[in-house]
Amino acid sequence: MTGSERVMVFGAGGFLGGRICTLLAERGIEHRGMTRSTGDPHRRFDLAIDHHYALDTQLGMYKPTAIINAAAATHGDVRALTLGNVVAVEALLSSMRSHANNARFVQIGSAAEYGGAARGTSQDEQAELRPGAAYGFTKLAGSELVLRAQRNGADAVVLRSFNISGPGSPETTLLGRIIRQLGTTDTLQLGSLDAWRDYVDVRDVAEAVVAVATADETLPPVLNVGSGQAALARDVVNRLVELSGTDTKVVEGAVHAGHAGSPADAVPWQQADTTLIAKHLGWSSKIGLDQSLMDTWAARA
Repeated sequence: MTGSERVMVFGAGGFLGGRICTLLAERGIEHRGMTRSTGDPHRRFDLAIDHHYALDTQLGMYKPTAIINAAAATHGDVRALTLGNVVAVEALLSSMRSHANNARFVQIGSAAEYGGAARGTSQDEQAELRPGAAYGFTKLAGSELVLRAQRNGADAVVLRSFNISGPGSPETTLLGRIIRQLGTTDTLQLGSLDAWRDYVDVRDVAEAVVAVATADETLPPVLNVGSGQAALARDVVNRLVELSGTDTKVVEGAVHAGHAGSPADAVPWQQADTTLIAKHLGWSSKIGLDQSLMDTWAARA
């Protein structure tokens, strides 16, 4: 960090983007949040549909030293996912080339781009890319646009985050849906909970994002962000039920209607290898899963 950073955060109104902006404010780093939703303290802009002149003006006037793209579509049909995860990325990259070509571009990718792996193994940045559903395919397409820009000279990094959890988990996530239902129903109707996933707290992910955005050194084009420890979704859900103090029954088999992620049968196992980000930035997750779950329950709306 030089003290002269100006960071633009797209998706600032979202789960991760909001946490990134909070962390930047705590560190005294100048930043500007952009969001598809309306209302202060962020400015409204929809990368997928708004006119590129407006985006050019924003970048040209603010002159960011780093651009963080935490905006994404996590649910909906294929068109919605393509607009949010591919079209939006290209719009931002195109504007950056002309109006902020010296900025570092940080793309929040997803472990869904990797798909599944053999049980007991960890996926590093060289792992085979085998998305298991539309969300993973569109996130991979967006990441490939960023990596193409990097190969053509841009200072760009893709952070492939594994399952982001923690306080404020949105309803589009498994934990967010459960938090909102516990105490309001006797039975939770869920899909298969046989999936093993690497859950990483949103506060830890924000730390990694800010570290990448403000690092002085040239970084590898792809970095994993995860806890390095897979957990069975069934155990995670049962722990949340236990924390709720209710007798809620969990019934598996009913897939969430808006679910865009990879089901357990398609992607049974994921676990991050975070050796590379630890080597370059000294980052590792600090908040254990159980603490994250306790904080998530305590912070429920």
